[in-house]
Amino acid sequence: MKKFRFPLRSVVTVRELREQRAREVFSAAVHAYVGAEERVGEIRKRLSELEEILRNERAKTFRPSDQVAFLQAHHRETVCEIAAVKGVEQARVEMERCRLVWLEARRDVRLLENLELKARTAHRGDLEREEQALLDDRTNALLARAS
Repeated sequence: MKKFRFPLRSVVTVRELREQRAREVFSAAVHAYVGAEERVGEIRKRLSELEEILRNERAKTFRPSDQVAFLQAHHRETVCEIAAVKGVEQARVEMERCRLVWLEARRDVRLLENLELKARTAHRGDLEREEQALLDDRTNALLARAS
């Protein structure tokens, strides 16, 4: 009985490594996307705090210099928010691109896994037929001796 040997084992190894690298890149892209969303949340929190301060200061005595400073700070935070939202969108697009690359690499690995499974099944069938032939030969030999 011969031992099973899959001739495409080296190809499987290379594709598994490629899939692993693609999965790691996708994981990094997911972390970058989550980080970008957290930054947007922080900026929006600062913006709402600044708006609250601005409303509270307007209820007090009106100081034009303070109002101008608050409005400039509000404008800076708004610009930061817009840039952060664009960053989130870019991170999402990159994450989707990395996900597609990873899925393609995973598909390649699964294709070879299916080929190996079919080859193992065929090998197992060959072994069973060979074993059955040996058993049949032995049975026929015993019957021939008994006659």
